[in-house]
Amino acid sequence: MKKAKLVHAIFVKDEEHCINRMLDTVLPYVDESYIMIDDRTTDNTEAIVKSRGCITKLFTFENFAKTKNTLLKWVNDKTDWIIGIAPDETISCEFGNMLSTLVLKLQDSTVDQVRFPRRHWEDLEQTKEYTKQNWYPDWQSRLLRADFPRIHLIRYVHEVVQGVRDTLQIKDFDINHFNLYWKPKIDYNWEEMNKLYNELKRKDQQEQGRNIWPDD
Repeated sequence: MKKAKLVHAIFVKDEEHCINRMLDTVLPYVDESYIMIDDRTTDNTEAIVKSRGCITKLFTFENFAKTKNTLLKWVNDKTDWIIGIAPDETISCEFGNMLSTLVLKLQDSTVDQVRFPRRHWEDLEQTKEYTKQNWYPDWQSRLLRADFPRIHLIRYVHEVVQGVRDTLQIKDFDINHFNLYWKPKIDYNWEEMNKLYNELKRKDQQEQGRNIWPDD
């Protein structure tokens, strides 16, 4: 059976503090990494990912659905499957080794989307898990079949995948999330981010989510 191609694809902005750590855990298990970089990025994110062999391009952020659809369109004819692991996340060796077998198994199935549980950590050593709000398993849709525009995103914020046939949930492999560790340690305008999210919610309702398609 022909090998199913798997690429890593994400969009980023100002992630120099954590992106190398994520790439260390992802790059050994994917064929290529495609990273769209927000053109307002002011740190060394672009130089770092290029030094790691990632394929990059700049984009201008408008809303989350349109950005992710642009990403899906960009890699659509370059792969069979897309894994999205964010800069402040990591995966284990066991998770990575499982991926090639999984995508090959799913290639001729009707499964278009795979969800994984995510754990939230307060330290990089993964000894102090955040449990106060009982988020786990916090299911995340992170593996998608490359078939844009049938498979696409809607909503300007808290985007949702559309067009999938079947979804598989795999409970034995966690994504590790370190946002709670990095948040107090980086110079980031969290108040401005909250304003953006609220504005996107308002625009999504006002425009009825029409602005989700990348430019032709």
